This record gives sequence, structure tokens and C-alpha cells, in this order.
Amino acid sequence: MKYCKIQKKIVSVFLACIFALIGIAAVCSMSVCTGVAQTVYYSDADYNGGGLQIEDSEYIYHDGYTVHSEYQILQAPSYGNGDPTKTNFCAATAGTNIVGFYDKTYTNLIPNFEPGMWVNGVYRYFPNVGFAAITQVFNTLYDEMQVNVDGIGASEEDFKSGLNTYVEDHGYNLSFSSFYSNSTNVNLSTFGNAINEGKIGVLFCRTYNFVYTIQHSEGQTFVSKLNSENPHIMMAYGYITIDYYQNGSIFRTDTYLQVSSGFSSADQGYIKMNDDLQIEEALIVNIS
Repeated sequence: MKYCKIQKKIVSVFLACIFALIGIAAVCSMSVCTGVAQTVYYSDADYNGGGLQIEDSEYIYHDGYTVHSEYQILQAPSYGNGDPTKTNFCAATAGTNIVGFYDKTYTNLIPNFEPGMWVNGVYRYFPNVGFAAITQVFNTLYDEMQVNVDGIGASEEDFKSGLNTYVEDHGYNLSFSSFYSNSTNVNLSTFGNAINEGKIGVLFCRTYNFVYTIQHSEGQTFVSKLNSENPHIMMAYGYITIDYYQNGSIFRTDTYLQVSSGFSSADQGYIKMNDDLQIEEALIVNIS
């Protein structure tokens, strides 16, 4: 009887060890054994696995306003995805927007393709009309970034590794530098310098907001905004700051980064700083 009890205890301990090892293996597969789980980004506005999206539009009532647009960029590419079999694709669309932006200067990024044209001194990117060359860029990045390979979406490291492979395969060098400030803001000075150098940034957000329109009228401003709990990657290419006045004094200042959404619908809009969002990282993309 005593022998049986000992034997059962040994079996129990053995099984506990096996389950513990399985658990460790699962954690390692999620966090690459760093001890810190990586955020996986998957929002594409069509995400079919969960996540809360909340309408959060507002009216701002004021006596007047001033828009500071020194770092506003008039044109940037915004590509989506028309293939319903490819889901959780925000990493790939962000990468495609980045490649499209820089192809204006580094023309072999998308061989035998011109992403836009010069009009009155401004480079105008062509709209999202399903160019075969852009679809090929998206498909390549989707594969290189390992989207949906180890689970839904892609991690920051997947994004950087995949974009680096693409850029190097086309004869150029890629590097990143941070313009992160905190979880709800970026370093605007660093971003402004990058904008002046003709560069763009990429945002990695655990949660985010997306502003579709900012409409000013007499005595009020309407901001159409959505908040999302889905982790998301977006290309950022400029920013504006708006001061609102009452009784001759500024009572509110809002800063909006200009972004290409990476949604299937390829919307362009803004992400509002110091608002409903959690920025994990903000990187300037450097290609040479």
C-alpha cells in the first residue's frame, strides 16, 4: 500500500513537470524566450477575431482657432488590401505605404513603377486603385513579415525584419531611429526634423484612435473619431497642431499626426496625441 502511494506521488510529480515544460515552451514561442511577450499587431478595420471599437466623435465650441501647419504634408500614399483571404494585414499595408512613399526617391523599390507625379511643384501620389505593382509589394511584405504565421498578425520584429529584407533585396539599406516620447505622444521635434528631411515614421500602437475628419465652422469644430482596442501599425507622415480660443485666450491645444490608416479601405486621417491610445514604439524610417 505504501509503495503504491509513493508510486502515485512520483507519477503526479512527473506529470506536473511535463505540464510545466509545456507551459514554458508555449511562453517561449510567444515571447521568443525573452521573458517579455511581444505585442502582435493585427488591426485592419476588418479584424474578425475580437477587439472593441468605440465611436468617440465630438464638437469643440470656441470663439476662434489657429491651425499650425508647418509640418503638414499635402500628399502621401495610402494603400489598402482588396484580397479577403489576407487578414490581420496592418503590418503589410504600413510597409507598402512606406515603400510607396520612398519609391519617389529610391526608384528601384518598386521596379518599373511610378507611384505618382509632380503637379505644380507638389508630388501627387496616385490613389489606391489596385495597381498590380502595389499588390505585388503588399503580397511580398505579407510573406516576409510572417503575417499570421505564428498566430494572428505580426510583431514589431516581424515588421522590421520583413521590411529590411524587402529593402535590401531591392538594393538599398534600411535603418530605424526612435521618435517615441511616451505612451500617448511622440517627440515632435524629432519627427519635425525627419519631415524636413523628407522622411516618414511608423507607429506601433497597442490601442489607438483614428480621426477621419476635422471640420471647422463658425463657433465650433467637429472631430470624427474612432477608438480601437486592436493593436495596429500605421505610417505617419506629418502633423498639425490646433489652438482653440475663448475670450481671447487659448483654452485647448490638440496635436494630430497625419497617418495612412492601413485599413482595407485605405483611409487617410489623423491620430490624436494625448488621447485614447497606447503607443508601444514610434520609429523614423531611414532608407539609403
